Amino acid sequence: MSAKEVETDLDAGVLHNSEWVKRWEVGDIAFHQSRYDSLFDSQGEALFPGGAKSVFVPLCGKTPDMIWMYNQGHSVVGVELSEQAVQELFSENKLEARVQHVEGVGPLYTSTDGRLQVYVGDLFDLTKDQLSEFDRVWDSRSLVAINVVDQERYRNLLLSLLKKGGEYYLKTLDYDPTVWPGPPHNISRQRVNELYGEHCNIEILEETNRTGLNPNTPRVPHSDVNPPTDPSGDVVPQAKPSSAGAALKMSSYLYDRWYKLLLK
Repeated sequence: MSAKEVETDLDAGVLHNSEWVKRWEVGDIAFHQSRYDSLFDSQGEALFPGGAKSVFVPLCGKTPDMIWMYNQGHSVVGVELSEQAVQELFSENKLEARVQHVEGVGPLYTSTDGRLQVYVGDLFDLTKDQLSEFDRVWDSRSLVAINVVDQERYRNLLLSLLKKGGEYYLKTLDYDPTVWPGPPHNISRQRVNELYGEHCNIEILEETNRTGLNPNTPRVPHSDVNPPTDPSGDVVPQAKPSSAGAALKMSSYLYDRWYKLLLK
């Protein structure tokens, strides 16, 4: 996701809003997960103790995470660029929606009981005054989709939406950034600390090693790991991967991490 004034530059890992909308239109949505996140299975009760919570979900698409939280009785508000994704979220889950227009943002889809709301528009067009504050921010690979130049702006907005004593859950990808410019963007532990360390206490809730690399093994840049050579011994230039999925398979390391952030 980008500020509206930038242009798509895939080689630099920059996407304009229209490119995200197009991906939904043509079905290029490998980033969409058809099942809710497994963290709900292992830690669902610990994430939402003490009854119903209000939850904000940035760049939500049609994630089943929202439906899981909604079905548990929580009030969930999301924002998504693609109206198609929002329509599918409601229709695929057999939820009737009321639609109204929000000036300066776009359509707002609301379930008949009012507990599920999704704005169609740019996240940065929304304000704290419009959204209020939330008990939880649920950022499941949303930060990784934000253009790098907008990450601080994104952080500031989401932290402003968190109630005092609220909890921010952040899921990231950490991989060799030389294999792919993003999105999804590489978000290392160091980058999480750079973005949030001044403002939040940070705890790693879950770390999944997708490549089997020992976490204590020094990370070697992918380009230095057994580079292919021709018969003369010269290194053969590697073909540019055609997709994020192909690139991540080339990475010498790949971690999924869930963080819990608490405002200081």
